[in-house]
Amino acid sequence: MLHEKLFIPINLALNNNDHDLNYPNNNLIQQIKNSNKFGISSTIISFKKYFNKHISGVITKKLFYFIDEIIPILFKSKQKEEGLYQLLRFIDKIISNFSYIEALKENNFVFQNLAKVFLFSGYVTNIIAQDKKILDVLQPEYALRLNGNISFYKNIFDKIDKVNLDEEDILDRLRRNHRFLKFQILFAFINNEIDIKRTSNEFSLLAQATFNACLTIAETQISNKHNVDCHEYSVIAYGRFATFSMTSNSDLDLVFIYEDLPKNQTLKKGIYIELFRQLIKLLSAKTSEGFMYEVDTKLRPSGKTGPVACTYNNFKEFHENKSFAWEKLALNKTRVLTESKLSLRVYDLLKHLNSKPISTIKVADEVNRMRIYKKPKTDIDNEQAFKNTLSPKWFETKYVVGGQREIEYLNFFYKIDSIFKDKYEVDQKILFNDKIEKLFFKLDQIVNICFEDEKQDFLPSNAILKIIKETNEKDLGSLKVTVNLGKKEVRKNLNQILASIQNS
Repeated sequence: MLHEKLFIPINLALNNNDHDLNYPNNNLIQQIKNSNKFGISSTIISFKKYFNKHISGVITKKLFYFIDEIIPILFKSKQKEEGLYQLLRFIDKIISNFSYIEALKENNFVFQNLAKVFLFSGYVTNIIAQDKKILDVLQPEYALRLNGNISFYKNIFDKIDKVNLDEEDILDRLRRNHRFLKFQILFAFINNEIDIKRTSNEFSLLAQATFNACLTIAETQISNKHNVDCHEYSVIAYGRFATFSMTSNSDLDLVFIYEDLPKNQTLKKGIYIELFRQLIKLLSAKTSEGFMYEVDTKLRPSGKTGPVACTYNNFKEFHENKSFAWEKLALNKTRVLTESKLSLRVYDLLKHLNSKPISTIKVADEVNRMRIYKKPKTDIDNEQAFKNTLSPKWFETKYVVGGQREIEYLNFFYKIDSIFKDKYEVDQKILFNDKIEKLFFKLDQIVNICFEDEKQDFLPSNAILKIIKETNEKDLGSLKVTVNLGKKEVRKNLNQILASIQNS
């Protein structure tokens, strides 16, 4: 009979009080949680017994060989329970992929490195389960190593045949190559070849190379379709993409700008809009091979509901006369991604806009208004989301009280000399802000290698060990204390500034 897929959390619950223990009635999972008691032989038998019910005899022998080899390796780890749990999820995902199981048997020399993946997180396990070619990265003698240069990623994308393949094939090739390269970064980090800062930089280089490849394809497609060249446009990156601080699943925050055109050139305007939409599709459309990036364009002058792009003059007028203070602050983390005459003008415009003072009163007012949470009335899911906003998990640092967004506001206020009288005190707070910002950055990087969408209440053990090592904390307890105290101090410092501005 057909194998019935498991529906279980992405990572194994680490204690018996966790709500994620409401697993399906599966004795194997319970045995995994008590693997010290049952031992290697009994665990191997249990895995074989479970999967023997659901697969054909053709692949049983090959799969059982893999189980015989990988489980003893996992048992060498103190986190064997989490590794065995990911092994269960991994087999569950590949069990119908006969060629993948065949590849495992033929590549038993990668088992040691494969175990490192299982012992880290379900997120990384999910990626490797999608494509047997990724096993190549785990080979001890794999030649293509990261070099901190965008050419490494560019060369892979350049191999895609952009002329003879149809659009669906191009989309799939892009996603397969992106997944392969993304996993290579993840494994280099897991395998202690690169640290968190280097990992973030590599994710950013991958994003840039992916963007460049998709833009070239989109330009070629539009040019061939309309027999016209459209070069007077510009694309601006915001946030993490702009500052080369991407995580494993960061969005691409983009704003598209095209040259102001005479009224009799509405056709060319339509072509620019089509180009931008095609670029978004290449970057974000989901195919059978998955998707690469979410593309967020809400920072454009028209917001979430208006046109996908704006003219140069629209952009200029908006930020000079209409934008909120937080939108002006967002311009501090921007980067022009394209090269054209218009892009040079956009670069100069951004430089000009960022040189203009921003009202501290307006920033303070907007911060206060952003803090007002409107509780949903009926929707149960929104109700839960509201509760999570008020009581976030300890490792969440981005949009939480005292988190990264509030640190950015503090960084703005600390640059305004007129707000403070005691320079020494300000210098000390700036140093503290910098320390906590770096801590939250590292923690955010780790969290994004553990989960995809919904987060559980804990991080996997090896992820915790990674962040403890990267932050020089003593243990998990001291890490939590540092994070929570950091949030409280950030919140307190911001409250003091807001109060002083309001009372001045």
